[in-house]
Amino acid sequence: MRSSFAPFAVALMIAGASSPTHAADQLRVGGTGTATGVLEQIAPSFSAATGMRLTVVPSLGSTGAIRAVAENKLDIAISGRPLRPAEAAGGLVQLGTFRTAFVMATSHGNPNGFKSTELAGIYEAPIARWADGTPIHIILRPRSDSDTELLNELFPGMRDALETARLRPDVPTGATDQDNANLAERIKGSFTATTTSQIKTERRNLRIVPIDGVEPTLANVENGTYRYVKKLYVVARAVDGADAARFTEFLRSPEGLRLLREAEVLPEGQ
Repeated sequence: MRSSFAPFAVALMIAGASSPTHAADQLRVGGTGTATGVLEQIAPSFSAATGMRLTVVPSLGSTGAIRAVAENKLDIAISGRPLRPAEAAGGLVQLGTFRTAFVMATSHGNPNGFKSTELAGIYEAPIARWADGTPIHIILRPRSDSDTELLNELFPGMRDALETARLRPDVPTGATDQDNANLAERIKGSFTATTTSQIKTERRNLRIVPIDGVEPTLANVENGTYRYVKKLYVVARAVDGADAARFTEFLRSPEGLRLLREAEVLPEGQ
């Protein structure tokens, strides 16, 4: 059963994780929802290899998780954006960078592809349609979300198109990555941004929409044929990053790399 956590529930979970029972044999990790399924998939093998329990706190988002690390409520944040100068000046460091294919996905059973230059028009149009004539139902993310910024950066005209779409009362917004995927599964003909790693690790009933005729396979990401990726940044406190470094060391071990590939994730540089 998949669910999104209400803010008060998340706060309770973090409060529990930051209680005096927290010990050095546990790592508390959270961040962008893109990584939640990946972390849960990795956790048992990480614990077997290191003797440290990996506690995954969901639905924090990048900024929330970075703040939690700064306040010693988390040990590691997996962020969908790099550290801001003020965060780095506050004693936080990036221990590693990973990437996964950033894709458009839908509940449509047999979606046609689009050119990258056509995507903004889909968001701007009052009624956009699939090749079979059925309506395309777009789903938005909050303005502050890292996926919104990625759409703006990667696809021409998207910033204005998203603002136009926000004026429509019929267009829903997925507050978290999990809310977004839940909406996309439920809405007929949905159209939204997500990642191959989330679709795979959460076993989402969604189809990927090809962009410029290129499939977002792991091989195509590796060789640069598929150019649209979401980077995941491992963030910890500089003063006590030794245990967090064990986490990134595991991710770069043969077993860690195997698990990452199964989850459609690659270390930066591969």
